[in-house]
Amino acid sequence: MTTSIEIVFEKAVEQLDRENRRLESIDRATDSSAKFDRDGFAATNRALSYVIMGGVLEELMRDLPGVIAGEIMTMQVERRHLPVTLLSVIESQDFRKSGNESVVALITRARIVSQIGLHGSDSRAVADFTNLFKLADGTTIGEKHFRALWLLLDLAGDWKNRPTDSMLISEIQEKRNDVAHWKRDPVLIGRSKTSSDLRDMVKKLIDLLQHVQLHIMDWLDHRQRIVTNS
Repeated sequence: MTTSIEIVFEKAVEQLDRENRRLESIDRATDSSAKFDRDGFAATNRALSYVIMGGVLEELMRDLPGVIAGEIMTMQVERRHLPVTLLSVIESQDFRKSGNESVVALITRARIVSQIGLHGSDSRAVADFTNLFKLADGTTIGEKHFRALWLLLDLAGDWKNRPTDSMLISEIQEKRNDVAHWKRDPVLIGRSKTSSDLRDMVKKLIDLLQHVQLHIMDWLDHRQRIVTNS
């Protein structure tokens, strides 16, 4: 049932494991007799790690919502068995129509509120909302994307695996942008971290993604039990 979820997270972890191996090789790869800026070359290689970590997160947040929506469709979950917060996604087209003061907008808003009030008894099967569920919004992935996932799915606990995960994601977000948009010299960014420091960040990011995966799979398993027992 959760094969597609596992594939999305396994791909992200595989890419991060590969980055960990790349970082391990940086200090060994450069011949000390080479006639170029050895330190600058290694520092630029280290700075690249922020772009890679940020890219892995972007791909994950781009693919994950559609996979979740597909699992819900496959299980034929009734709307009442989803958190009411997901209505903001499922009914997003109506939300967009309700943004002015026209009579049509008033009717749309009234219908949305009515659906929310009746949500607990809504036995309709969930329609395909794959194209409506978007987390990657064109900005570099940050804490807000994880918080949105937790809020929309009403997941248990905290999105963070460690109390320091907010700082981890913030650092990746900031320095990924600095490198990608050349806001700071990548050599200076790379010199601020050792390969060991970055490998520790990669490990913590893997741990965070596995924490997120566990919560989503538990959430989907709960929906599957409800469908099976109904």
